[in-house]
Amino acid sequence: MGRQERGSRYGAKVDEQWAIEKLEWWIQTARRSRAQSQGKTFGFTYDTYPDYQALRDASAQTLAIIARVLNRNDVPNLLRRSDNAYWVDGGIEFAEHALAVLKTRGETREKLGTNAPTMKADALHPTIWHAASGRWESGHYSDAVQRAATALSGQVKDLTGRYELGDSELVSQAFSMSPPQEGKPRLRWPGNDDDLTVKSMRVGILNMAQGVFAAIRNTTTHATTELPKQEALEQLATLSILARWIDQCELERTD
Repeated sequence: MGRQERGSRYGAKVDEQWAIEKLEWWIQTARRSRAQSQGKTFGFTYDTYPDYQALRDASAQTLAIIARVLNRNDVPNLLRRSDNAYWVDGGIEFAEHALAVLKTRGETREKLGTNAPTMKADALHPTIWHAASGRWESGHYSDAVQRAATALSGQVKDLTGRYELGDSELVSQAFSMSPPQEGKPRLRWPGNDDDLTVKSMRVGILNMAQGVFAAIRNTTTHATTELPKQEALEQLATLSILARWIDQCELERTD
């Protein structure tokens, strides 16, 4: 079986197959090492027993595995000394618990899903989703993105009246940092011209608009392969952000 790595709660990786092998070894060895007398098996071992030293050598590593898998910092010593004996039953129980978690975690994640946030496509900006929805529902994701980008371009043309321009020149002029000219209005993020945040938004919208139409609209218009669904949704989300910013912009004319 190939090794699988999963992110822990804190982002670190756990080599699951390696951890399973270590826990299985500990459980089997600890069980075998338990003292027996008159047909009874006890929950402790002695340092004179053959497996004791191997258990001692592996105890710190096994404890670290259990603590990581169970996300606990209160796991007791796996070889708890009492007089001249070492109790192992508690360590075996913790190891069995961690082993069960590792073996069922994949199925649990698959069935229950994760706590990662999700995004509803129909909650995107109305201009974007209205244009994309018909083709999206039929599984034509590239076309859905292309239509949404075209609708956004149309929105900018309606606001500025610059129907004669292609997308690249349209957004370059509409969001230009230079003052408006006769027949060349600007779409401006509202606020004081000297405010640094306002300046950042204006520059960001210009750059984003240029990038969106170059990297999203143009590529989906000329694409010969279908976009994966997730990638298409992310591109629609990008268009939606830009559309919401444009909604907040003010139109500046020379008059």
